[in-house]
Amino acid sequence: MLNRGNRLALTLIVLVAASLGITACSDSSSSMRRNKDGKLVPTLAGQDPLGTLYAGSIQKAERGDCGQETMDVLTCFAYRGHGYEGAQTALGQCLIQKGDEASGIQWIERAANAGWADAQKNLALHYATDGVDAPSAMVKGAFWARLYRRNAALLSLGVTPDPDVAEKFRGKLTTEQAKTVMDRLNAWYPEYWTATSLPDQRIRTSCQVESRPRQRPDLDELRTTPPNPY
Repeated sequence: MLNRGNRLALTLIVLVAASLGITACSDSSSSMRRNKDGKLVPTLAGQDPLGTLYAGSIQKAERGDCGQETMDVLTCFAYRGHGYEGAQTALGQCLIQKGDEASGIQWIERAANAGWADAQKNLALHYATDGVDAPSAMVKGAFWARLYRRNAALLSLGVTPDPDVAEKFRGKLTTEQAKTVMDRLNAWYPEYWTATSLPDQRIRTSCQVESRPRQRPDLDELRTTPPNPY
């Protein structure tokens, strides 16, 4: 039976792996391409338009493109809860950019509490520069920085957490603050947010797309083309 630490690591690994799988679907903006014989075949974007829309909206937010359409799509995905922490993080960043800091932090915290590394990093950096209620912000920031630094999903994939995040808090905590941070770290476990209400109809339809059927392989071509043993 898995102990609590192993269950946590496994959960976070699945989260990042799922994110990477979705992002990989965004390698092309065109739904069709031609093969070497000139036949039109669907691209990954054409086969998985929902994954492409998801990844594309997050990439727009990362570029600072937080227009209404992007916000609607991110909100639509974010309300789906667990498995869409990337959208929750991006939505939070856009809300902060637009001046709604309280709502933005709330969305990022939902993703961070689920173990999303990028959300944990964002919160740490946010509180590192927060000039309001400095002692409390310092404890919150140090907590998220340390949780990000030991994020099991990143480490299992060989991804080194950004060392600059931890440096922002090095030597700045009192003994009591450091103890508070460690107590919170030892008590932490993933929590997955579930929506208790639905956004309006316009937002709900913004991330509804029709998937194309996957292209079946050309059986005649497979029969006449010998496999390459190398």
